[in-house]
Amino acid sequence: MIREIYKVTGGANGAIYVDHNFVTLLENMYGQPAIKDFRLRYPKDWLELMNNFEGKKTGERASGGNVTRIRVPPKFREMAAGTSATVGRPHDVQITNEYLCLGPDAMKQLFQPVVSGIVTHMENVLNRTELNSVSCLFMVGGFAKSAILREAIATAFSTRYKILIPATDPAIAVVQGAVMFGQKPTTITSRVMATTYGSDCWKNFVPEVHDPQKKVVVEGREKCKDIFDVIVKENEVVKVGETKRVTRFPIYSDQKVVKITFYTSTDPAVKYITDPTVGPSIGKVTVDSPDTSKGTDREIELSIFFGGTEIKASALDKTSGNVATVKLDFLSKS
Repeated sequence: MIREIYKVTGGANGAIYVDHNFVTLLENMYGQPAIKDFRLRYPKDWLELMNNFEGKKTGERASGGNVTRIRVPPKFREMAAGTSATVGRPHDVQITNEYLCLGPDAMKQLFQPVVSGIVTHMENVLNRTELNSVSCLFMVGGFAKSAILREAIATAFSTRYKILIPATDPAIAVVQGAVMFGQKPTTITSRVMATTYGSDCWKNFVPEVHDPQKKVVVEGREKCKDIFDVIVKENEVVKVGETKRVTRFPIYSDQKVVKITFYTSTDPAVKYITDPTVGPSIGKVTVDSPDTSKGTDREIELSIFFGGTEIKASALDKTSGNVATVKLDFLSKS
């Protein structure tokens, strides 16, 4: 059995950002208008160029101090020949015959911001007291094939941790893990919430607690609208298969439909769904409540079930027995 001891984290440090840096290099060399025009006029050739670069992104030649040669399509060579190279060309980058040749420094520079971001992020995470017992780091995913990234991780962490990389394709390890989890989802017993989940809610207005601008008079009663009713907070441990239940009531005595909308927030102390830390709605559930004979004294039982990779919410109108269900993205963030 496996339990998560720290929340999922990350940032803009994926291999795709190395692609962005490669495109920026080309724009600096030949000008942004020329590259944009080429991409629009020759999409097939552009895709070929980017695929050729993808094949070189392991960075093994650059890591060994050698030139990386990327085959360029004929149309790109024509564009390059007819465009004056700008001062943005690094000294060790040139087009020779049918190849764009990047010296080791130029190639490593494409990786540097991304790799540096990964190392810094890992340092910050591993310094958490919750992770004092960590002894191994596993590198998986397509980017784990990069010699430049592997070298940076080894330099930063090999004296403190054992670094493990699948002997076969590290990208396949991700797929294998997903398949194994699908076959036996109970392997992971609990997760640490990466963000705060909640739903919209109306409550009795309390002057000492609530924002006066949120006050609404409903059928003679002072209510506070737009409240972010927290279901689980960031860093809270939730058992896989756990269900949380809360009771809601209609706002209006003649209300025949009750809608509950779900949100996430980066602030565990969030108060309102209009706060800047709250992201867009991640789903809503609508349940019919046709019998209005009890007015607003009708119980709507909201159940939130935490699965392995999703949250399932259901609303039960206890008067009529009507039920509505929605699945929310367990891994989404604000």
